[in-house]
Amino acid sequence: MPTEGEAKIYNAVQNPVPQAIVVYCGDPRFQEAFEGFIANELKLAKGQYIPMIVGGGAGVLAHPERLPKEFKFMKERLELYSQFFHSIRRIILINHEDCKYYNSLKERVLGFAGAHSVPGDHAREDIPVIAEVFRRLLAHLKLPVELHYASFADPEHTKIVFDQVKA
Repeated sequence: MPTEGEAKIYNAVQNPVPQAIVVYCGDPRFQEAFEGFIANELKLAKGQYIPMIVGGGAGVLAHPERLPKEFKFMKERLELYSQFFHSIRRIILINHEDCKYYNSLKERVLGFAGAHSVPGDHAREDIPVIAEVFRRLLAHLKLPVELHYASFADPEHTKIVFDQVKA
């Protein structure tokens, strides 16, 4: 037990061999579900994946021409991780229902187009667009992309379910 003023020591992952990059949102309502999904469904333990926790998750990848700074940020990280860790075999993108940051991104994109808020679940609707951006602008990574969507499974928003989305 450390004495007062003594620094606590934490374990590090020894010789990590990440198999995937997992991009998801930092929304605190979803964190426990994201961690459970990654461990139980994707079968990735800590050290076996690189988490990219970004507001809006993969949303910025849907509109690189309208959100160039955000797209550049994601693109450069994906390229760096895939070059630095040759063990990476896939990229996993998870969007989620009721994403506040994603909705603000969409409003910025719609604002550029002169439109106003349009009803709909843009975080889910943009998943095929994100897949196309990967095919067009990120194909050089030569990594398969898995797309998932997390949504509330009950009206009280206490349970979350994940669906794999084919695009």
